[in-house]
Amino acid sequence: MASLKNASTRNPAQFSPAATSNLDLVDRSSGFRLQRLRHYSFYPATVSLLYVFGGLCWLLAVNPILANWLYGTPSSPLSDQLPNILAIIASGGLFYWLLRTHDKTAHRTKRAQDIRLVEFIEQITDVAFVKDRQGRYALFNSAGARLAGRPAIECVNQDDSALFPAEVAHKLMEDDRRVIAGGTLLSCKDTFTIRGDTRVFLSTKWPYRDADGNIIGVIGIARDITEQKQIEERLRRARDDLDTRVRERTAELLTINRTLERQIAARVQAEIALRESEERFRQMAEHIREVFWVFGIEEERLLYVSPAYEEVWGQPIAGLQERPLEWIEAVHPDDRPRVQAAHLAKRKLGHLDEEYRIVRPDGTIRWIWDRGFPVHDETGYVYRIAGLAEDITVRKLAEDQLRRQQVELARMSRLSLAVELASNLAHELNQPLAAIVAYTQACLALLRQPQTDPRELTGTLDEVVNQGLRAGGIIRHLRELVQKHPATQTTLDLNALIRAVIHYAELELRQSGAVLKLELADSLPTVLADDIQIQLVILYLLRNAIEAMNETAKRSRKLTVRTSSPDPETALVTVCDTGPGFGADTAERLFQPFFTTKPSGIGLGLSVSRSIVESQGGQLWATPNPDGGASFHLALPVYLNSRAPLSRP
Repeated sequence: MASLKNASTRNPAQFSPAATSNLDLVDRSSGFRLQRLRHYSFYPATVSLLYVFGGLCWLLAVNPILANWLYGTPSSPLSDQLPNILAIIASGGLFYWLLRTHDKTAHRTKRAQDIRLVEFIEQITDVAFVKDRQGRYALFNSAGARLAGRPAIECVNQDDSALFPAEVAHKLMEDDRRVIAGGTLLSCKDTFTIRGDTRVFLSTKWPYRDADGNIIGVIGIARDITEQKQIEERLRRARDDLDTRVRERTAELLTINRTLERQIAARVQAEIALRESEERFRQMAEHIREVFWVFGIEEERLLYVSPAYEEVWGQPIAGLQERPLEWIEAVHPDDRPRVQAAHLAKRKLGHLDEEYRIVRPDGTIRWIWDRGFPVHDETGYVYRIAGLAEDITVRKLAEDQLRRQQVELARMSRLSLAVELASNLAHELNQPLAAIVAYTQACLALLRQPQTDPRELTGTLDEVVNQGLRAGGIIRHLRELVQKHPATQTTLDLNALIRAVIHYAELELRQSGAVLKLELADSLPTVLADDIQIQLVILYLLRNAIEAMNETAKRSRKLTVRTSSPDPETALVTVCDTGPGFGADTAERLFQPFFTTKPSGIGLGLSVSRSIVESQGGQLWATPNPDGGASFHLALPVYLNSRAPLSRP
């Protein structure tokens, strides 16, 4: 910038437009430069001639007149002045040689300065230029030429409209006019698009003046700050992003801080509440009648047992410290293997639900319902098992009593039903059977007579047939009466109904020792049937299976109740047992009235059950199991707006 300021008073033709430092290019491109060189050539000769001419005038004209005026002596002849004349001419020549030598030295010095200045301008990466008042370039360095896309020599004496797009040229020339008109420095930042490339320039222009201070053009320099702006933009975005992240992080930290404050306050409150809860829990555990216990999985021992243990087991709690398995030694020998297996399994499963008997030191037997549940830590790991052991002896005795009463009630109900049916059948069949006997006796009496015509017996035998048909009609009418019993049909959830029925049969299941397995299908469709009648049928099928398994070993008794939907219009209930089953000759007679395979049965349960199911639009049938036992299948229609009747399997 300092060099450009020093060069502001020089002629623009002194600067080379090419990448070289050859000033002859300037001479060929500007006549102004050549004129200045010729001025430099005539200046020493003119001064020398003026010196010689002045000296001769003094010697030949002024000096004689002055001598005559001062001394009164006439001037000497011209021949006497010849040495002086030659001395003046010789000194003029010497003066010319000195001036010429000085001029050449100054010219070489200035030329060297110009070369160094041009080389400096060519070396800089910024665009440097000098324009005349018409806007034509007198100097344009290589950086500017590359921007214009032309050789530097072609840019000289061209204006902006010839080198750049119209929008760019208009802006550049407008800035030049402002500099020339105002006579002041102008700095501006512009964004130009040249040959599809958008660049940002920071330019500075100032007036170019001659030696008299007149503005003869414009000097300027422009720096491409595109990368700088991009870096600044990236820095700005990075700074904004950093500020955003700082604000977000600050907000997060504030939120975390507030959360921690709330958590700390909640932790303090929780600790206070925990201490209060532990105190209440301790008081509750020490006063409840159930035995509360806590088992440590890692410790593999009981960590806590409530004082109720001493009342239920009849043994001191202190004994558990020396003998941790003392409680299991009190379990009845028949139940101990099962309890020991459940006790080992609870360490893996985390759950316990067992009923067993214990023998107290005084020999009394008590029933215990022991159930446990897992206790998780903060990571979800099960590290404790807590549970309750409840003395259910009274309930078990009541259940046994209730079971016996239900068994007796069921036996009395079956007996009452059999007596009622037998009474009805006897009353209804008495008359046709008596008539058949009477007509038969009459026929026999007539046949014993030797002269009896057999054709006379036709009417009597017809009456026998009629009375027989009447007896069959009575039996058929009784069955139809059972089948056509009026029912109130509603939509039923079979899974819920089965669970309710199992509750009624729970005592019989426990008494028989049978293991119940439920395989109830999810999303089972609802059915349309009479709630009470279907419950009675399923209850009878369960009791029938339990009674059938009483003939097998206790450890192999397994009762399975399964629900499924074999097709969109049918819901199926299957009751499987592991009893003795039945043979192929028995399969067709199972549902016949008064047929039974049980010594104490009357053979009406399955017949009545099928009649009830068929009156609801369903079907009931039985199949033998491949591995023993029997399966009874109850199919009911799904509740739909329109459905076809079920076909008999």
